Amino acid sequence: MENRPLIAITMGDPSGIGPEVIVKALTTLPEVCRIVVIGDAAWLQQNTLLWAPELSIRPIKEISEAQHESGVLDVLDLHNVPENLKVGHATREGGQAAVQYIRKAVDLATAQKVHAITTAPINKEAIHLAGFKYPGHTEMLADFTNTPEVALMLAGGSLRVVLTTTHVPLSAVRNLLTRDRILKTIRLTHQWLTQVGIEHPCIAVTGLNPHSGDGGIFGDEEATTIAPAIEDAQNENIKVSGPYSADALFGRIHDASYDAVITMYHDQGMIPIKMASMDRAVNITLGLPIIRTSVDHGTAFDIAGQGVAKPNSLLEAIKVAATLAQSSLVPR
Repeated sequence: MENRPLIAITMGDPSGIGPEVIVKALTTLPEVCRIVVIGDAAWLQQNTLLWAPELSIRPIKEISEAQHESGVLDVLDLHNVPENLKVGHATREGGQAAVQYIRKAVDLATAQKVHAITTAPINKEAIHLAGFKYPGHTEMLADFTNTPEVALMLAGGSLRVVLTTTHVPLSAVRNLLTRDRILKTIRLTHQWLTQVGIEHPCIAVTGLNPHSGDGGIFGDEEATTIAPAIEDAQNENIKVSGPYSADALFGRIHDASYDAVITMYHDQGMIPIKMASMDRAVNITLGLPIIRTSVDHGTAFDIAGQGVAKPNSLLEAIKVAATLAQSSLVPR
């Protein structure tokens, strides 16, 4: 019986680099898993001819039809991309198609017909044009799985960063940072780390303000909100410390024994990990009832269709999904 996990890859926004990095990645992916792409077979065929001519496309209508032959890409064909779709632009049609791929992948994962999903990038403007107001993948996946508490982790090498707030204006961060929200993020991080086999995970938490407030000179959120949340978590026997000044913490992170760092807002966490693991970091959604990984980049409309997109992050995301799924693998 086949014992490799089955991973569903969503094609992402068809106008972006998702189709290109998918066909490039699957020409070099080690045989660590079985793959089915959820997308548009004809659109992928165009990309295959351009960037991976050694790969063949097999359209299928049901996941059970996939044959997983070497050199052949099984595509669960939703046939939802118009032939005249403009590459490199946000469109309603592209946004609609991208959401449909995710919805289908979630349905397959929750029905246990695939072991994990890996998502190619979507474009927020495009999904908004299509009538969906999600800030991003994370919130969409939470809605589709009826999950009240989720968190976004970006992992690269030995560094794992979890965001307390995600795709929101910087002006909104302060009001979103509640004691309860920070505590829930710490709990989700601790739970995920223990689930992947880290027996006593050690978590660091950054402050919000420069120099972590410097005793209240630059803001009091550290004292009034962040530190109390850390204390709450410590009272639950979670090994967590902080709040630390983000610049000082990330400046010495490779010398510290932290299994994850929790940051307060998007760029505070994304910049250091992308500098440390550019093109190879992996997005992991914590708290979901399914396994989901993703690339560390966007649709890159500015280079779409040019053949210069790198598949490195997608390759890593697939490998991580396969590793996470392997421990709970059951016959399909």
